[in-house]
Amino acid sequence: MKILKKTILVLLIPLLLAMPSLTLAESDYEEGDGWIYRDGELKVITNDGLINFLNHEFDVRGDPQHKHTADDVDHVIIGKDVTDIFIDYIIGDCNPSSTTIEEGNPYFVIDQGWVVNKQTKTLFGAANVKKNKVKIVVENIPAYIEHIGLCAFKDCHALKQVSIPSNVISLGESCFSGCDSLTSITLPSTTTSIGSGSFFKCTALSHINLGPAIKEIGTGAFNVCMKLESSSLYATNVEIIKDNTFWGCDKFQVVELPSTLERIDDIAFMLCHNLQTLVFHSDHLRIENEAFSNCEKVRSLVFTKGKPDYIGDTLFGEDERTPDGKSYITRFHDAKGKTFSYPTLYYTAAYAGEWAPNGETEWNGYQIQQISQEELDAILAEARGEEAPAASASPMATETPQAESPMPDKTKTATNPAPALNVEALLLFAIGIAAIAVVVMAVLRKQRSKK
Repeated sequence: MKILKKTILVLLIPLLLAMPSLTLAESDYEEGDGWIYRDGELKVITNDGLINFLNHEFDVRGDPQHKHTADDVDHVIIGKDVTDIFIDYIIGDCNPSSTTIEEGNPYFVIDQGWVVNKQTKTLFGAANVKKNKVKIVVENIPAYIEHIGLCAFKDCHALKQVSIPSNVISLGESCFSGCDSLTSITLPSTTTSIGSGSFFKCTALSHINLGPAIKEIGTGAFNVCMKLESSSLYATNVEIIKDNTFWGCDKFQVVELPSTLERIDDIAFMLCHNLQTLVFHSDHLRIENEAFSNCEKVRSLVFTKGKPDYIGDTLFGEDERTPDGKSYITRFHDAKGKTFSYPTLYYTAAYAGEWAPNGETEWNGYQIQQISQEELDAILAEARGEEAPAASASPMATETPQAESPMPDKTKTATNPAPALNVEALLLFAIGIAAIAVVVMAVLRKQRSKK
């Protein structure tokens, strides 16, 4: 009997020692640089933990670096030693159903369903990302928030309305990228910067108020915002319009730039197909090559403060010029190349001596012409979305390349409202006759039924 007990004990000891490893084997467990994954739960234990998990999903050959990806994560724990979180929005997205903060973390909290760094007053994002991505309206961002973090609302396709707290200073990179149902947004007067790609692919966005506090707009901030209005851009204090900032903003027709502007980078306004007139209030201005690439309808560049320091040789992404130098050729549309007339450069009377001291009509290959104050006022009114002065000529450029002035008087071609009133009167008359006919028919039916 004693021998049997000893035998059983000898067999049980190795089994008991092996149990932890067996349990671990059954658990879906993995760990990496700054993170630990177990059964759908990702614990971030260092500041770079999340970006390391996302960024190293695949190596340069496309092979997986570890067996779990962002799609496997349903719950995130922000460890007690994490002071900030860095993510790589290009590599992958983490869309957990819940996020919690490990006890002892002095930086992060969950406030009204939002992950917040309370030390920097930065909104990192929603604790329940999956639920947040189907919200139509967001109105409960904590009032003390000063920074909307990187990718905080990225790809929230259902989002139509969001209330930005009155203390917000900056919008992080790609914070509203892909929010293609968002139609308008109101920024507080405290906002100074809009990060790169902040509103990338917000294809329904038509209005955003840009005030004098705005000093920086990042690369591609409004890329592919096809319905965006430009009416408040002039009120900002930005110094550089960076590349891709207004790429594909098709609704732009007349754009007024701020007096603080120093440079427009290449492809800043690329593919703004309806852009016709630009107004510049700054001196010492540089406009780089291809700044207006494939903006073939541009006919007027208005300079209210002297000549620019530099205008690129290929401002519109042209392949070559016509022999007379008045038009350019682009093969963007077809292999043979299409020909488009260069715009006219307009200057004000105050700077006539600088532009045309001897009555010159050309500058650097562009035709130049003085603009009247009345014409300028009309252009500025249209650019700002205001009603043009009654006596002013319209600021819209004509489609005819050889026109001497881009400001034809629309009042001469305005349609007479009288025909519209006659049509309305006839329509009302016809409706009245029809009503009478219906009443008569009803009376006749009653009489027949009585018989």
